[in-house]
Amino acid sequence: MIAMNSPVAQCVETRSPKPDCTVLQDIVENLMDGVLIVTTRGEWLYGNYSAHRMCQQLNIGLPTGKPMPQNLWRICQRFIGNHQTLDGQATIAQPTTFEAEITVELAVRYRVRIRWFRLEDTHSPHLLVTLEDCNQTSRNQAIAEIHQYKLTPRQAEVWRLHRLGSTYRDIATELFVSMNTVKRHMKDIYLKQKLHGV
Repeated sequence: MIAMNSPVAQCVETRSPKPDCTVLQDIVENLMDGVLIVTTRGEWLYGNYSAHRMCQQLNIGLPTGKPMPQNLWRICQRFIGNHQTLDGQATIAQPTTFEAEITVELAVRYRVRIRWFRLEDTHSPHLLVTLEDCNQTSRNQAIAEIHQYKLTPRQAEVWRLHRLGSTYRDIATELFVSMNTVKRHMKDIYLKQKLHGV
């Protein structure tokens, strides 16, 4: 379980001219990952910008009445169900993290992590839900590897598509090259990785 009165907050308070809440909120708002605080009844208490953006994508084509996507809420319900006693009270003594993945239209993948979270002024536990855009993570990793292995521009295009899960055939089609060209680029990339000790 995570508490709001952490040593980080105290450290920030002593080293910053801004109040600790403002600094921490700025940090959370600028995270790439979506961060949600949700009640055990599915009420959305807080969501950073990334969480709003990802939840909008998960809600595409659905009525806009509720910000909490149904597929995300079902995952939260599984987490809650796994941590309830016979009388229905949540057991939050153990800091357990629950992970799952959501795929949207076979193209966008989100990794969902859920933990218990207790606010200081409340008696009931809440859920801390983080959403990671797996595609964005793969793109960032591909960019870092492109620089690390000093790939040519064409190899960089092939590697980026490969990291996003494209097949050799898909890469060839998108780049208007033959499958043999894709295979040759991949072979060269793997050789560069080997030279870098990967």
